[in-house]
Amino acid sequence: MSVRIRSILLGTLLLLPAAALAQDAHYSTMQYGPRASLLGGAVIGSVDDVSGTYYNPGALVLARDLAFSFSTNVFEVQNFRLEDTSGEGIDLGSSRSGIRPSLIAGTIKRGLFGGKALLAYSALTRMRGSQDLEGQFVLGPGELPDTVGIRDLTGQAVFEGRYSDTWGGITYSHLLGSSVGIGVSWYGGIRSQNRRITTNTSAVFSDTAGGNAFESVSGRLTTFRMLLKFGAFAEAGPLTVGATFTTPSAQIFGSGERSSSISYNTPDSLFVASDSQTEIDATYKSPMSIGVGLGWQIGKGVLHASAEYFDEISPYRVLDVEPFQAIQPDDVTITPNPVHSAKDVLNWAIGGEYEFSATLKGYASFFTDNSALSDDLDQSALSVVPVDISTLTAGVKFNVGSALFTVGGGYGWGSVVDDQLTGLLPDQKGDLEAKYVYTSFRILFGFEIGID
Repeated sequence: MSVRIRSILLGTLLLLPAAALAQDAHYSTMQYGPRASLLGGAVIGSVDDVSGTYYNPGALVLARDLAFSFSTNVFEVQNFRLEDTSGEGIDLGSSRSGIRPSLIAGTIKRGLFGGKALLAYSALTRMRGSQDLEGQFVLGPGELPDTVGIRDLTGQAVFEGRYSDTWGGITYSHLLGSSVGIGVSWYGGIRSQNRRITTNTSAVFSDTAGGNAFESVSGRLTTFRMLLKFGAFAEAGPLTVGATFTTPSAQIFGSGERSSSISYNTPDSLFVASDSQTEIDATYKSPMSIGVGLGWQIGKGVLHASAEYFDEISPYRVLDVEPFQAIQPDDVTITPNPVHSAKDVLNWAIGGEYEFSATLKGYASFFTDNSALSDDLDQSALSVVPVDISTLTAGVKFNVGSALFTVGGGYGWGSVVDDQLTGLLPDQKGDLEAKYVYTSFRILFGFEIGID
């Protein structure tokens, strides 16, 4: 491939970050049940309702609130900006996740083994999101590194993405003695996703010759897998403690497709390639995790704290794509490598609960949602910006008749410097940084129906 085509490719890298924003490398974005949502998920050692099917299966047999739960929560608006050192920048776009049921749970059978055990069911949205982001750039003389060899560069990058990961399963919880519970939830998970990235770039080189580059890559997959979540829970006066272990997922089957169209041309060079592959094997993995938590009753208040460690995921191919030949020149073989991996992360949450009256409680929490993106690997199928997110939430829970309502809000923030993009941009002052800035606003709403 010629030097000029490489120059256009390098210039196109300036556009690609706008197409790489998607929050599917975070494990703690979703919370389940109205109470846990306001507590930022800090309930591994203090869950007291049917959301224990997910948070701690061992606590379910000791839970006081086993009413059917249809929890609708979180309308969230996320925004991404690319800023330089001065704080000036451009909006790369936003994504929204609408109001939807994040958890449906209830009991199947109580009083098993003389009242020592119960069965429950749950269906939950483990991950879900959509992004429709677009970035446009016009860069002139002095705004590009000399090494690129481009005087003027204009372009557009578009990223469209949809993803969801839904779990459903059965929970068995068993009482040991009078204050210790153990349990297990068996889940089946369905992961589906669609991705399309398109970049279109026009360049004028230093010798006034022109060129352009176009690349469009799209893919989709659907996979089904299984996993187990074990839990243990104990009560001791004002203190409750819990621990969980979630197995890595085991894939059952998966299928997907991928297509690409690529063209780069300058006055002295031409490269064209196109490919479409369907009904190819697809894989998606979720990690092993270990969680611990506690709850401490202090007068009319309760302090909640939890932490969960998620293990790394070694690189694996998301789609089993075959190599294909370029159209021009026809002696070039293109080998797509849609891979994914994840580094290990530790997320933690702390929350407070206070009973103002028999029908009104207040909540506040802080929780982390660190990115598991392995930034030393080209995440060609699941590209994300590795922003570690912190979130504050607050709200109330109140009774209206036999129904429990939850309302609240939250604010999330995070930022990260993109070293690759910083190295590409011209640095006349010697301190230029390309920084991604993330913010989110969420509205929490939930209700529980008093059906035992």
